[in-house]
Amino acid sequence: MPVALGVAFEVFATFLGTVGKQLISFSGRVKDQKRANLLKFSGLVITTLIGPVVDMAAYAFAPQAIIAPLAGLDIVWNTMSAPITLGERLSARHVVGSTLVFLGAMLTAMLGPHSETQATQEWLDETFNSLRFLSYCIVFGVAFAIGAVVLQTRPKGVGDKARGLALGLMAGGIAGNMFFMSASLGLLRSSASSGDWSVWRSWMPYVLVLGAVSMAVLNIPFMSKALQEYEALFAVTLFEGCHILVACVSGAWVLRELDREAFETQSLYWMAVSVIFCGLLVIQRAVAGNAKPKVGDGRALRDVNSNPSANSINAEEEMSPPYDHPLQANGAHAAQPALNDSASRTSGDHDARSSQVPTAVPGSGELVVWAGSLTGIGSSVVVDPEELATSDTEGDSSDAADDTAAE
Repeated sequence: MPVALGVAFEVFATFLGTVGKQLISFSGRVKDQKRANLLKFSGLVITTLIGPVVDMAAYAFAPQAIIAPLAGLDIVWNTMSAPITLGERLSARHVVGSTLVFLGAMLTAMLGPHSETQATQEWLDETFNSLRFLSYCIVFGVAFAIGAVVLQTRPKGVGDKARGLALGLMAGGIAGNMFFMSASLGLLRSSASSGDWSVWRSWMPYVLVLGAVSMAVLNIPFMSKALQEYEALFAVTLFEGCHILVACVSGAWVLRELDREAFETQSLYWMAVSVIFCGLLVIQRAVAGNAKPKVGDGRALRDVNSNPSANSINAEEEMSPPYDHPLQANGAHAAQPALNDSASRTSGDHDARSSQVPTAVPGSGELVVWAGSLTGIGSSVVVDPEELATSDTEGDSSDAADDTAAE
């Protein structure tokens, strides 16, 4: 009965998580800033306060090895509702992938351990003062450092796939370290049932509580950025996939929850987990993972497209990889004069050579202009802003000299 109650709590927690994540994602698509802030705040309250409380109740009644894979149900709820709530497209792969995730989650709930180890001071020392725990921390720390380097070196707001992967995986990896919460709640439940609170006289239980709170909070900035910059189906799939992987591995390696199970049961358990990842892979292949256009980006592109000499397309609706590079709001005004000047200089033969509007790509220290031709082959022309400004100045001086000579 306690295990079944824990499973029920976790299913409800995944539903709350879906609602909160979709509110955050939708806030990035709303033009009204006040409404966007309200939606984002509501989503953060659900994902950081309400959801974790229900999640804690689940871990208080059932082992981590059972609860962790059920987090994949978040994918199922998100896939079912995102086309309605966020207007995202749903394909057959989404349906197949969600079905695999659902089946894998149910199988792990049946095959996982249905009894928990009694949390005592001896168990605490054996678990966290060990080489197993140290090796886990080292591997996780190295992986997190690699993700941090990727975030520092990859561009923002242009749909960069590496940045999206890093955000989703880092958020899911942090959230997947549920052994802090599982151990803390195990100690609390054991002390309450036995009436022996002596274990709480040492410093280690409080470190575990601090670790549980830290893991619940530190993943929020990464997940929030991922949801605001990328499609919810893309971000949530990465988050939950890494969350499940880290939680299952840490439960088996750090907490040793599967050590008392037979080899056949352990094999079937990991096969069920692999079914979840097969479903996540199917969903991942169905999602483009492009950055959503910002409100300011759309206005800037409309300004560029208003040039009568350009046969434009609506970049917000029709541009697709590798041509989707929405202008960043803070750089659109700087890029537009160069674009208009370029378009005016080539207006005589523009229609004969190109059917696409040159699109400014935000970069560091240089302006990159993509030009499409009738052959469908794009070329990247790198223009130094200083040279561009110099050429504009020389052109203006030449025009002034011509006007003087004409007079």
